Amino acid sequence: MKSAIHIISLLILLLLATAQCKDDDTQIFRAYAEGTISYSDAKFLQDPIHLVKDGKIIAETYPKDNGNFVLAGPYDKGIYKLQLKQYKIKSFSTETKGCRLSADSLAIEIPDGVTYVIFNNIELK
Repeated sequence: MKSAIHIISLLILLLLATAQCKDDDTQIFRAYAEGTISYSDAKFLQDPIHLVKDGKIIAETYPKDNGNFVLAGPYDKGIYKLQLKQYKIKSFSTETKGCRLSADSLAIEIPDGVTYVIFNNIELK
């Protein structure tokens, strides 16, 4: 009986000793976006705001009553978007260079390499 416990203990120790953390995690960064959205229709508060990378949602939040929002999600490289579900963006202001309004006005494209962006104001149509 004691030898069976010793063998099981050794197997568990061996498994723990050979377990490794993924090296990939050290290469993953986070994308942060925050700001204020000016809106006139209170229904806007019911729709989520997303960060989207390659067609996949990497972060989701709902705006506060004052229009403020904060988003953070995994990011490695490439362009990503701050995307609204159905409300079109009229204009936006930020200190971050290279951000631009998408053709459908539902998103703001954030350039490759930018991991933190503050939108001073996003005005909806």
